[in-house]
Amino acid sequence: MEKTAFTLIELLVVIAIIAVLMGILMPALQAVKKQASASNCMSNTKNLSMGWYMYMNDNDGRIMSATDGNPDRWIGVPEDENGVKCAGDQINSEVTDEDEIRGMKKGKLYAYVKSHKAYRCPGNLTKSLYDQSRIYVSYSIPYCLNGRPDENDSKQIKNFNKIKNPSIRYNFVEATETRNWNAGHHFVMASPEVTGRDDWGWWGPMSINHGDKSVLGFCDGHSEARKWRDKFTIERVDKLVRQGGGNYGTEYPPGDQQDDIQFMADGWPFRYGDAR
Repeated sequence: MEKTAFTLIELLVVIAIIAVLMGILMPALQAVKKQASASNCMSNTKNLSMGWYMYMNDNDGRIMSATDGNPDRWIGVPEDENGVKCAGDQINSEVTDEDEIRGMKKGKLYAYVKSHKAYRCPGNLTKSLYDQSRIYVSYSIPYCLNGRPDENDSKQIKNFNKIKNPSIRYNFVEATETRNWNAGHHFVMASPEVTGRDDWGWWGPMSINHGDKSVLGFCDGHSEARKWRDKFTIERVDKLVRQGGGNYGTEYPPGDQQDDIQFMADGWPFRYGDAR
Protein backbone atom coordinates (compact mmCIF):
# COMPACT_ATOMS: atom_id res chain seq x y z
CA MET A 1 0.00 0.00 0.00
CA GLU A 2 1.36 3.41 -0.99
CA LYS A 3 2.38 5.66 1.91
CA THR A 4 0.41 8.95 1.86
CA ALA A 5 1.18 10.61 5.22
CA PHE A 6 3.86 11.00 7.88
CA THR A 7 3.73 8.72 10.86
CA LEU A 8 3.55 10.23 14.34
CA ILE A 9 7.21 9.38 14.95
CA GLU A 10 8.24 11.05 11.68
CA LEU A 11 6.31 14.21 12.62
CA LEU A 12 7.95 14.30 16.03
CA VAL A 13 11.37 13.94 14.42
CA VAL A 14 10.64 16.80 12.00
CA ILE A 15 9.40 19.01 14.86
CA ALA A 16 12.50 18.20 16.88
CA ILE A 17 14.75 19.09 13.94
CA ILE A 18 12.92 22.39 13.46
CA ALA A 19 13.27 23.18 17.18
CA VAL A 20 17.02 22.50 17.05
CA LEU A 21 17.41 24.68 13.96
CA MET A 22 15.45 27.50 15.60
CA GLY A 23 17.65 27.23 18.67
CA ILE A 24 20.69 27.63 16.44
CA LEU A 25 19.27 30.40 14.25
CA MET A 26 17.59 32.61 16.85
CA PRO A 27 20.79 33.84 18.54
CA ALA A 28 22.25 34.56 15.09
CA LEU A 29 19.12 36.46 14.07
CA GLN A 30 19.19 38.45 17.31
CA ALA A 31 22.83 39.32 16.70
CA VAL A 32 22.01 40.49 13.16
CA LYS A 33 19.14 42.59 14.50
CA LYS A 34 21.38 44.23 17.10
CA GLN A 35 24.03 44.91 14.47
CA ALA A 36 21.43 46.50 12.20
CA SER A 37 20.15 48.75 14.98
CA ALA A 38 23.73 49.70 15.87
CA SER A 39 24.42 50.67 12.24
CA ASN A 40 21.27 52.81 12.19
CA CYS A 41 22.25 54.37 15.50
CA MET A 42 25.73 55.12 14.16
CA SER A 43 24.11 56.97 11.26
CA ASN A 44 21.84 58.89 13.65
CA THR A 45 24.62 60.04 15.95
CA LYS A 46 26.83 60.98 13.01
CA ASN A 47 24.02 63.14 11.58
CA LEU A 48 23.32 64.72 14.97
CA SER A 49 27.02 65.37 15.59
CA MET A 50 27.51 66.85 12.14
CA GLY A 51 24.47 69.09 12.65
CA TRP A 52 25.85 70.19 16.01
CA TYR A 53 29.19 70.93 14.32
CA MET A 54 27.59 72.90 11.46
CA TYR A 55 25.61 75.03 13.92
CA MET A 56 28.90 75.91 15.60
CA ASN A 57 30.39 76.93 12.25
CA ASP A 58 27.39 79.14 11.51
CA ASN A 59 27.55 80.85 14.91
CA ASP A 60 31.18 81.97 15.18
CA GLY A 61 32.22 78.95 17.19
CA ARG A 62 29.46 79.14 19.82
CA ILE A 63 27.86 75.78 20.51
CA MET A 64 24.19 75.11 21.12
CA SER A 65 22.98 74.44 24.65
CA ALA A 66 22.79 70.92 26.06
CA THR A 67 19.68 71.82 28.08
CA ASP A 68 16.22 72.09 26.55
CA GLY A 69 15.18 75.08 28.68
CA ASN A 70 17.68 77.55 27.24
CA PRO A 71 17.16 79.90 24.26
CA ASP A 72 19.91 78.24 22.20
CA ARG A 73 18.78 74.72 23.18
CA TRP A 74 19.59 71.81 20.90
CA ILE A 75 16.08 70.41 21.40
CA GLY A 76 12.88 71.83 22.87
CA VAL A 77 10.59 70.30 25.48
CA PRO A 78 7.54 68.40 24.19
CA GLU A 79 4.50 70.47 23.23
CA ASP A 80 0.88 69.46 22.71
CA GLU A 81 -1.04 70.46 19.58
CA ASN A 82 -2.06 73.73 21.26
CA GLY A 83 1.57 74.71 21.84
CA VAL A 84 1.43 74.03 25.60
CA LYS A 85 4.87 72.95 26.79
CA CYS A 86 5.58 70.12 29.20
CA ALA A 87 7.29 71.79 32.13
CA GLY A 88 9.70 70.07 34.49
CA ASP A 89 6.99 69.33 37.05
CA GLN A 90 5.05 67.45 34.35
CA ILE A 91 7.79 64.95 33.73
CA ASN A 92 5.48 62.04 34.49
CA SER A 93 2.51 63.37 32.56
CA GLU A 94 1.41 61.65 29.38
CA VAL A 95 3.50 62.68 26.37
CA THR A 96 2.94 61.37 22.84
CA ASP A 97 5.48 60.91 20.06
CA GLU A 98 3.87 63.86 18.28
CA ASP A 99 4.40 66.04 21.37
CA GLU A 100 8.08 65.11 21.41
CA ILE A 101 8.49 65.74 17.69
CA ARG A 102 7.01 69.22 18.06
CA GLY A 103 9.60 69.86 20.78
CA MET A 104 12.41 68.62 18.54
CA LYS A 105 11.45 71.11 15.86
CA LYS A 106 11.81 73.98 18.35
CA GLY A 107 15.45 73.12 18.97
CA LYS A 108 18.42 74.61 17.12
CA LEU A 109 19.60 71.24 15.81
CA TYR A 110 16.50 70.32 13.82
CA ALA A 111 17.23 72.83 11.05
CA TYR A 112 20.44 70.92 10.30
CA VAL A 113 19.10 67.38 10.68
CA LYS A 114 15.53 67.83 9.36
CA SER A 115 14.35 64.39 10.47
CA HIS A 116 12.82 63.38 13.77
CA LYS A 117 13.85 59.77 13.10
CA ALA A 118 17.49 60.72 13.68
CA TYR A 119 16.66 61.42 17.33
CA ARG A 120 15.68 57.81 18.08
CA CYS A 121 17.77 54.65 18.16
CA PRO A 122 15.76 51.71 16.72
CA GLY A 123 17.26 49.48 19.41
CA ASN A 124 15.96 51.67 22.24
CA LEU A 125 13.18 49.74 23.99
CA THR A 126 13.00 52.03 27.03
CA LYS A 127 9.43 52.61 28.21
CA SER A 128 7.93 55.20 30.50
CA LEU A 129 7.17 53.97 34.00
CA TYR A 130 4.17 56.30 33.92
CA ASP A 131 2.17 54.84 31.03
CA GLN A 132 4.49 52.24 29.44
CA SER A 133 4.74 54.28 26.24
CA ARG A 134 8.11 54.37 24.53
CA ILE A 135 10.59 57.15 25.21
CA TYR A 136 11.11 58.70 21.80
CA VAL A 137 14.38 60.64 22.14
CA SER A 138 17.32 58.29 22.65
CA TYR A 139 20.21 60.73 22.92
CA SER A 140 21.50 63.38 25.32
CA ILE A 141 24.28 65.97 25.21
CA PRO A 142 26.83 66.23 28.05
CA TYR A 143 25.72 68.93 30.45
CA CYS A 144 29.13 70.61 30.37
CA LEU A 145 28.52 71.62 26.73
CA ASN A 146 26.77 74.93 27.36
CA GLY A 147 24.23 73.34 29.68
CA ARG A 148 24.29 76.54 31.72
CA PRO A 149 24.80 79.48 29.37
CA ASP A 150 25.81 81.81 32.22
CA GLU A 151 29.03 83.31 30.87
CA ASN A 152 30.52 83.39 34.38
CA ASP A 153 30.19 79.64 34.88
CA SER A 154 33.72 78.25 34.63
CA LYS A 155 32.46 74.66 34.57
CA GLN A 156 30.87 74.99 31.15
CA ILE A 157 32.13 75.10 27.58
CA LYS A 158 30.44 77.76 25.44
CA ASN A 159 32.75 77.83 22.43
CA PHE A 160 34.11 75.03 20.29
CA ASN A 161 37.70 76.27 20.50
CA LYS A 162 37.67 75.42 24.22
CA ILE A 163 37.19 71.71 23.46
CA LYS A 164 40.54 69.96 23.55
CA ASN A 165 40.92 67.01 21.16
CA PRO A 166 37.34 67.08 19.76
CA SER A 167 37.85 63.74 18.02
CA ILE A 168 37.83 61.95 21.39
CA ARG A 169 35.30 64.19 23.22
CA TYR A 170 31.72 62.95 22.87
CA ASN A 171 28.72 65.23 22.34
CA PHE A 172 25.90 62.66 22.07
CA VAL A 173 25.28 59.75 24.45
CA GLU A 174 22.58 57.10 24.34
CA ALA A 175 20.47 57.63 27.47
CA THR A 176 18.00 55.54 29.50
CA GLU A 177 15.43 57.96 30.88
CA THR A 178 12.33 56.14 32.15
CA ARG A 179 10.44 59.23 33.16
CA ASN A 180 7.89 59.97 30.45
CA TRP A 181 10.22 61.99 28.28
CA ASN A 182 13.96 62.47 28.32
CA ALA A 183 13.72 65.50 30.61
CA GLY A 184 16.45 68.05 30.18
CA HIS A 185 17.91 66.11 27.26
CA HIS A 186 21.35 66.39 28.84
CA PHE A 187 23.76 63.81 30.23
CA VAL A 188 25.62 64.23 33.53
CA MET A 189 28.68 62.43 34.89
CA ALA A 190 29.89 62.55 38.49
CA SER A 191 32.94 64.47 37.33
CA PRO A 192 35.47 66.25 39.57
CA GLU A 193 34.14 69.71 38.71
CA VAL A 194 30.68 68.59 39.94
CA THR A 195 31.58 66.45 42.96
CA GLY A 196 34.86 67.98 44.11
CA ARG A 197 36.39 64.49 44.25
CA ASP A 198 39.43 63.35 42.30
CA ASP A 199 37.81 60.21 40.88
CA TRP A 200 34.95 59.83 38.40
CA GLY A 201 31.57 58.18 38.90
CA TRP A 202 28.36 57.49 37.00
CA TRP A 203 25.43 59.82 37.45
CA GLY A 204 23.12 60.13 34.44
CA PRO A 205 21.19 57.13 33.09
CA MET A 206 23.33 55.84 30.22
CA SER A 207 21.78 53.28 27.88
CA ILE A 208 23.07 50.04 26.35
CA ASN A 209 20.91 49.35 23.30
CA HIS A 210 23.09 47.02 21.24
CA GLY A 211 23.94 43.96 23.29
CA ASP A 212 26.98 45.10 25.26
CA LYS A 213 27.56 48.24 23.19
CA SER A 214 26.45 51.87 23.07
CA VAL A 215 26.90 54.39 20.27
CA LEU A 216 28.33 57.85 20.92
CA GLY A 217 28.68 60.91 18.70
CA PHE A 218 31.81 63.06 18.91
CA CYS A 219 32.54 66.76 18.68
CA ASP A 220 34.39 66.46 15.37
CA GLY A 221 31.28 64.98 13.71
CA HIS A 222 32.03 61.24 13.75
CA SER A 223 30.36 58.45 15.72
CA GLU A 224 31.52 55.12 17.07
CA ALA A 225 30.28 52.14 19.09
CA ARG A 226 31.75 51.42 22.52
CA LYS A 227 31.85 47.84 23.77
CA TRP A 228 31.40 47.98 27.54
CA ARG A 229 33.85 45.81 29.43
CA ASP A 230 32.84 46.08 33.08
CA LYS A 231 30.06 44.00 34.59
CA PHE A 232 29.22 46.93 36.87
CA THR A 233 28.38 49.14 33.85
CA ILE A 234 25.88 46.74 32.29
CA GLU A 235 24.26 45.74 35.59
CA ARG A 236 23.81 49.39 36.54
CA VAL A 237 21.92 50.14 33.32
CA ASP A 238 19.68 47.12 33.89
CA LYS A 239 18.97 48.35 37.41
CA LEU A 240 18.09 51.82 36.14
CA VAL A 241 15.60 50.42 33.66
CA ARG A 242 13.91 48.40 36.39
CA GLN A 243 14.00 51.13 39.04
CA GLY A 244 13.18 54.06 36.82
CA GLY A 245 14.53 57.55 36.31
CA GLY A 246 15.30 59.62 39.36
CA ASN A 247 16.56 56.66 41.41
CA TYR A 248 20.03 56.33 39.96
CA GLY A 249 22.09 58.91 41.87
CA THR A 250 25.87 58.88 41.94
CA GLU A 251 27.64 55.51 41.80
CA TYR A 252 31.31 54.68 41.72
CA PRO A 253 32.47 51.40 40.18
CA PRO A 254 34.75 49.10 42.19
CA GLY A 255 38.49 49.48 41.77
CA ASP A 256 38.84 46.42 39.55
CA GLN A 257 36.17 47.69 37.09
CA GLN A 258 37.51 51.02 35.90
CA ASP A 259 37.79 50.57 32.11
CA ASP A 260 34.38 51.99 31.23
CA ILE A 261 34.39 54.91 33.66
CA GLN A 262 37.89 55.82 32.48
CA PHE A 263 36.69 55.83 28.86
CA MET A 264 33.83 58.18 29.74
CA ALA A 265 36.14 60.37 31.82
CA ASP A 266 38.63 60.64 28.97
CA GLY A 267 35.83 61.62 26.57
CA TRP A 268 34.11 64.16 28.85
CA PRO A 269 34.46 67.46 26.94
CA PHE A 270 35.19 69.76 29.88
CA ARG A 271 38.55 70.03 31.58
CA TYR A 272 39.42 72.50 34.35
CA GLY A 273 40.65 75.67 32.74
CA ASP A 274 39.12 74.96 29.30
CA ALA A 275 36.19 77.37 29.73
CA ARG A 276 38.15 80.20 31.32
